[in-house]
Amino acid sequence: MIDRQDNRRHGRDSLFLVAELRLERDGPPFEVKLRNISDSGVMAEGPMRVSRGTRVYLELRNVGAVAGHVAWAAGDRCGIAFDETIQSSLVQFPVSDVDLPEGEAPRDGVSDTADRDEEG
Repeated sequence: MIDRQDNRRHGRDSLFLVAELRLERDGPPFEVKLRNISDSGVMAEGPMRVSRGTRVYLELRNVGAVAGHVAWAAGDRCGIAFDETIQSSLVQFPVSDVDLPEGEAPRDGVSDTADRDEEG
């Protein structure tokens, strides 16, 4: 049995959603299945062929366009690390199902956690 240390900073949630992935900001989209997601990345499955380091752009429900890079690739699956953290809970549920404090509307889905991490 191989003991692998998991270096992820954010917990992952399993899911099955469809999203659009582009290899260029304005390139043709690939339909991908999202297998799991966290605030810092996602595992995607689809017909695109990518290698580690490839720049990608995902269109995520309730969040919008998110830039990132391929952290790993194996067959038709790849792990994508986002450039900025997001609120992954927004992707998993329709906005109307997300409980927000009264008077607080979702921003564009991008979290300011990265800004706080850099400050302190």
